[in-house]
Amino acid sequence: MKKILIAFGTRPEVIKLAPVIQELKDHMDVTVLHTGQHEGLVDPMLSLFAIQPDINLGIMKPNQDLFELSQSLLPKLKKVLEEVKPDFVMVQGDTTTSYLTALSAFYQKIPVLHVEAGLRSHNPYYPFPEEMNRRQITHLARFHFAPTELNKQNLLKEGITEKSISVTGNTVIDALNRITNSKVFSESAPDILTEINDSQKLIVLTAHRRENHGKPLENVFRAVKRLLASNEDLTVIFPAHPNPNVLAAVEQVEMPDNRFIQTEPFDYLSFLHILKRADIILTDSGGIQEEASALGKPVLVLRNETERQELIESGLGYLVGTDEDAIVKQTNAMLASNSRPDASSVYGKGDAAEIIREVIVNQL
Repeated sequence: MKKILIAFGTRPEVIKLAPVIQELKDHMDVTVLHTGQHEGLVDPMLSLFAIQPDINLGIMKPNQDLFELSQSLLPKLKKVLEEVKPDFVMVQGDTTTSYLTALSAFYQKIPVLHVEAGLRSHNPYYPFPEEMNRRQITHLARFHFAPTELNKQNLLKEGITEKSISVTGNTVIDALNRITNSKVFSESAPDILTEINDSQKLIVLTAHRRENHGKPLENVFRAVKRLLASNEDLTVIFPAHPNPNVLAAVEQVEMPDNRFIQTEPFDYLSFLHILKRADIILTDSGGIQEEASALGKPVLVLRNETERQELIESGLGYLVGTDEDAIVKQTNAMLASNSRPDASSVYGKGDAAEIIREVIVNQL
């Protein structure tokens, strides 16, 4: 069997690579590498998808910046690749783990396979550093698994050959379908939903991106505070990212205790239940935009640009940035509307991992 090393370090990477790992394990010699970039958030995902990393580099440190992360991770990756000697290295998306792993593999002339290739906001500093990470990975990678036709066109415009691109759909839809159709999901509704009456409107809020730290995040929370004050039937669930900058913004705005439910990050099963119950989702996350489309949930994207333009074009998503008035205006308009969009297959039907496996096993 050919050997493949599959690397991740964050919660979204685990969710999106789990279906691929499951597809490949009977066809290749798979080594799973966890860098530990987000240790605590990743562990529940590993348990849920029954993934046991073969290697854990454990690099997470409090308030670690990109320089420290790079300095810590690159030598460890060099050692791992020299010991494992894989025929291929697979990375997903645009994290610093993915970029540095791809760079390390390139230095050792190991072919890099990029899952979720071709996403572009066309602003190198937004999202930061993800936009530049994924651009760099593109030119380090041997093969590109693009979720959509638009992603493929982005790659072609950057000089990537068509024969090295496969349009697959997004593997997050695979993970979503497998989980929501499982028995364990039907038995795992979180207790927090019992606190919300059927007559109440529910907004799910997630906000953590580095470029939104400080004033932009404070604007988001001020908007939510205004929405709660003007809509007595509204509840907001905010699973707070553990980053101190996020928590500082909440404290600065002094969010109300009434109907603003701040929690620890949910496990994936619970979070999917909450997304399914939501009327509107406010988020600066990328993956949640994709999951929302499959669930038919309208999304206000708390960013000035998005690399997921398909969501906007489908009518499920609206770019509102972090402008307080814009968030309040658009959210109130959606709360007043009784119409809700249908679920969209813009990110695929849930067979992306199977397509990736077929390409690797039969073509590469």
